[in-house]
Amino acid sequence: MFRFKPLCLLFICFLANQPDPLMAESWFNELLVKRAPAYTQEGAEACLACHAGEKMRAVGRSAHGDPDNPLTPFALHECESCHGRGSIHISRAHGGKGYPPLTIFGYTRGAAPRDEQVEACLDCHADESSGIDAVPFEGTLHDKWIINCSSCHRVHAENDPVMTRRNQAEICFACHSSKKEEHPKVGKRVPDFDRMGCAGCHRVHRLPKPEKNVVQGQDATP
Repeated sequence: MFRFKPLCLLFICFLANQPDPLMAESWFNELLVKRAPAYTQEGAEACLACHAGEKMRAVGRSAHGDPDNPLTPFALHECESCHGRGSIHISRAHGGKGYPPLTIFGYTRGAAPRDEQVEACLDCHADESSGIDAVPFEGTLHDKWIINCSSCHRVHAENDPVMTRRNQAEICFACHSSKKEEHPKVGKRVPDFDRMGCAGCHRVHRLPKPEKNVVQGQDATP
């Protein structure tokens, strides 16, 4: 903190003494370009030098961590495909702090803004040209300010629990807790969540159907 203030004052004095404002602006823009982060040459190995826990290594055994599949993050820039370019983050001068900050998922302190997290996922999962089936999210019932993809999905796991029917309901009950004991009967019985999960009936990644004008038989939306 104390080192930063003198540097700021020196920088302000430098700009103030430039005879040509355009020259000063050009110099500043060139500085920003030089400080822009790039993808690391080491890739995931640079990340695992510090983030070496089992949870971090589990992503390498997941669907996202298959380097032989050209559609996965690990076939592109490994960890940085999702978390952003990390050259400044791993530099000895910055000691893992970096600028700009990397995309951190979840709700912990230091997590990226919700829209940034969602965009990082949709860069692949909403891009039909990438060769994978697009997954609708924006405009769905779960597209709310407090919900992001990591609310339900676990990327740093060999198998995403919400994609397995036996585990799926417990993920949903984290928010929909009342449905665990009070779910309406389907026919004459309460659903067998272990067998059906929730996705057996509910399609959370489906856009709602346009409302119909009952009188005119037309879409209510213009």
